[in-house]
Order: sequence, then C-alpha cells, then structure tokens
Amino acid sequence: MEEISRAEQRRKKRQKRKRIKKGIQISFCILLFATVGIICFLAYRHNAPKPYVIGLDPGHGGEDVGAVGYIEEIELTEKTVDFLEERLKKDGRFQVVRSRKNGEAVDITQRKKILLRKEVDLILSIHGNSDPTGTARGFECYPAPPGRENHAISYDLALCITEQMAAAGNHLRGIQGIRYGYYVTGEGGESQKVIKEASDTTIYAQPSFGMVEGVSCAAVLAEQCFVTNLEDVEAFGSDTGCAIAAEAYYKAICSYLQIEEMPLQ
Repeated sequence: MEEISRAEQRRKKRQKRKRIKKGIQISFCILLFATVGIICFLAYRHNAPKPYVIGLDPGHGGEDVGAVGYIEEIELTEKTVDFLEERLKKDGRFQVVRSRKNGEAVDITQRKKILLRKEVDLILSIHGNSDPTGTARGFECYPAPPGRENHAISYDLALCITEQMAAAGNHLRGIQGIRYGYYVTGEGGESQKVIKEASDTTIYAQPSFGMVEGVSCAAVLAEQCFVTNLEDVEAFGSDTGCAIAAEAYYKAICSYLQIEEMPLQ
C-alpha cells in the first residue's frame, strides 16, 4: 500500500512538471507572437508614408469678424476651413493643423506660431474680400512675394489654386488671379495696403501679409469672394459655395503636392 502511495505521488509530481513545462511553452509562444507582432507593426509604421501636414488659417476670429457685407467675412472663413478640413481628413493622407478654432480670438502672430510649431508643409489662409461700391467680384490670392525664400513654391501653390478656382467657375481678378500685397507707411504714420500685380517682380522691402512672411513653406492668402457682392456670396460664400471652394482648394493642394485626388466615397 505504501509503495502504491509513493508511486501515485511520483505520478502526480510528473504531471505537475508537465503542466508547468506546457505552461512555460505556451507563455513563450504568446510572448514570441506578441514580439513578432510589435516588430511588424513598428516596421509598418516606419515604412508607411508620413501624412502631409496642412496648415489652415481661417482669417480673423473672435470679435474681429473681418469685412461685413451680405455676410460677415468670418462666416466664410470658418465655414470653408471646416469643409476643407473634413475633405482632407477623409482623404486619409493629410494631417490638418488649424491656426484657431471657430469663434476663437487669436492674433495673427500667434496663429502663425501655432502652424509653424507643427512644421506644416504649406499654409493656406482663407479670407473674404470687400468693396464699398458692391460691384467688385471674383477671386484673387497672394503668395509670398518676390525676394522671400518661399516665393517660388508659394507662387506654384497659388497657380494650382487659381486653376482650380477657375474650373469651379470663380472669376479670377488680376493676372491669373494672383497678386502681391504690401504694407507701406502712409502720411500720418498709418499702415496702408498696396496691391501689385503678379507681373511686378520687383523686390520690395515692405512687409507682405503676415501669414506669408517669415515662413519657409509655401504660403498663400486667398480672397475667396467679395462679401459685399450678393452674386459672389451666393456662389462662393453660402454653405454650398464654401463647399465648392473647399473642394477646389483640396484639388489644388493635391496638384501642388503632385498626388492623385481621392474620390469621395
């Protein structure tokens, strides 16, 4: 009886050792598969293309509503950026950085800092135009002017934008919709805006619009339409109009980056 009891004890010990050994083997296999999975994931992340970082600036903000006409300029800027941000995110290849949230009051210096901290690949600042007569209409944009390190690439982005805006039915002002803007000190010490046509390649020391100055990436300020012109507002300032403009900006960004557009699902 005692021999049987000892034999049973030895059998139980062997079974216990087998269970422990099997448990170690299973744990090792789990650890091995997990390690391989992590390595594969990290390899994919390393080799996967990095998203393009797009800086979007809805002009003005807070109590600064911009120009006022049939709509306030800020309505157009925020609405268009909302549509464009959504379109870029649906594409899947873009990371969008906004200079401010809707309704937020952030001065232009801080808005630009927010974009530059994220090392954006390009900056698009969206605005609405105004005219006291109410007759002016159409689209124009202002790339970084001649003499700036980012002038050439900004001009290329501007060309892509105006091409798509024209295709969307917007009227281009100036030479192909492209102009340069400068601020000069007038009589009395006040800063006055001076507009030059794209054909004027003179290098001026006067500063241009803040969002296109002092940056190394392509930077363009767009005047989408005249908020003081009802026809313009209906075409490119309404909900539908802002969506049309956003799609034009999206196509222009793809064209500038030389990538295929992604159709909406």
